[in-house]
Amino acid sequence: MQKSAQFVALVLMMAVIGCKTHDLKEPESKDLSSYMQVRKSWKDADAARSSAAAVVLTEAEQKVDGQLRKMRLEMLSHYKSTHFFPPARNFYQSKKHIEETALFGFLQRMPKGGILHLHMSAMGDADWMVNRAMQTPEMHVYWRHHNGEHIKGEMRAFERGKAPTGFFPVQELASDVVSFKDSLRALLVFDEHIDRDSVDIWTEFERVFQRITGFVTYRPIWSDYLYEGLLILAKDNIQHAELRLPFLNTLYDLDAPANPYALADFVQTFVEVQQRIRKIDPGFTMNIIHANLRFFDQQTIWNDITFTHQNRTKYPQWLKGYDLVAEEDAGHPTLFHVENFLRLDSLETATGVSLPLYLHDGESDWVSVDNLYDAILLGTRRIGHGFNLFRFPGLMERVREEQICMEINPLSNQILGYVRDLRIHPASIFWGSGIPLTISSDDPLIFDYHGLSYDFWSIFLAWELGLADLKALCQNSLVHSAMTPEEKKKALAVWDKRWNEFIKKEQF
Repeated sequence: MQKSAQFVALVLMMAVIGCKTHDLKEPESKDLSSYMQVRKSWKDADAARSSAAAVVLTEAEQKVDGQLRKMRLEMLSHYKSTHFFPPARNFYQSKKHIEETALFGFLQRMPKGGILHLHMSAMGDADWMVNRAMQTPEMHVYWRHHNGEHIKGEMRAFERGKAPTGFFPVQELASDVVSFKDSLRALLVFDEHIDRDSVDIWTEFERVFQRITGFVTYRPIWSDYLYEGLLILAKDNIQHAELRLPFLNTLYDLDAPANPYALADFVQTFVEVQQRIRKIDPGFTMNIIHANLRFFDQQTIWNDITFTHQNRTKYPQWLKGYDLVAEEDAGHPTLFHVENFLRLDSLETATGVSLPLYLHDGESDWVSVDNLYDAILLGTRRIGHGFNLFRFPGLMERVREEQICMEINPLSNQILGYVRDLRIHPASIFWGSGIPLTISSDDPLIFDYHGLSYDFWSIFLAWELGLADLKALCQNSLVHSAMTPEEKKKALAVWDKRWNEFIKKEQF
């Protein structure tokens, strides 16, 4: 990875970054004509830096773009007149309105390419989860107040009569407790009260993961859960998914509650589920990025890295890389684990197999959280979230020069309280300066929405985008995926055909 050379280059870049100036010519005189000419040249120079600047629209695309821009202007005019702009407000106040707009329908029909930042344990649908729990006799739920170990709504399968105190069969509670179904669902999703009633949104966020993990990792449910989650993506015209999988080797069953299954069981499930999804979408593809928690100690993470590397050598077509997740402001900094990551070179030398990094970093509002230095020095293939990159101008320039793609999750950032108004989301700066982005939804089950259309709707208006921007974002999601070059070529051919068919039909 040539880390020493990267470090020297970074130091030199930081030393000279302040000396760089934009090639913007000053007006030669004060007359209006000269002023407007130079003003236009400045705007053109900024537009030329955009990540969508290289996109050339066909005549058919230009017609769609014109109508799309007209729609955007009319919507913005309406929101300005009513003093209510949805991308600047609580998402749950506007969700129903978003669904009723013509723009949302357009974006649902749009072939979106891939989704590169999606946590598998929170990718599905809460209603499906509750209904399936009610149909599974052995599924139990903890239905008492938090006791320090278990929390209300925590689900896990047990043999009848062997559940710990406080756990009850879901079927019995559904029969005996008034509005039980709605109450359980409410514990699995966020709503408009989350930022008013929660002192710490991340605490509530992590509690939901505790509630659903025992459901998701139950082997008789796992395959159907994965299928239903991917089916949601396919229905939203998403053809490729890269899933952060946090529980490699941790499936359980009633007769093996403490003995995890081999990764081969996961892989067999992926093969079977992909075959099922391809009956709906023949071009659908998927793979995995293993993710562990940054809270763990160094030895635990090294053991996990070696385990992941061993399985990547066995299943390279499925297992594509490694990541550390969880609340960045509270967990260990990336620097805490950097020695483990530096040892990846020795694993690659010994086996000839690399374990690429796809690091969650920069998901913070604090300038003191500088994990992005380490993510970039370590050679991360993409950056998960990364919105506090704007605080580090030297790094921002390096990301642009090296075309390191950033996995942006607009609504996740808003719902978790990082960026309340999506008009000022830092990613709009990144996009305008030529940094490649992809759009993802992070944990849509918890956020109580499906697919990517809501995220695209929000940034289309908040960042005042056009069709060229949408096209570039969709293409990025395949170009910067973890697929092999040959797989990318095939995926892009599928997307290009679908995009052209979409444009033909979308004559407003």
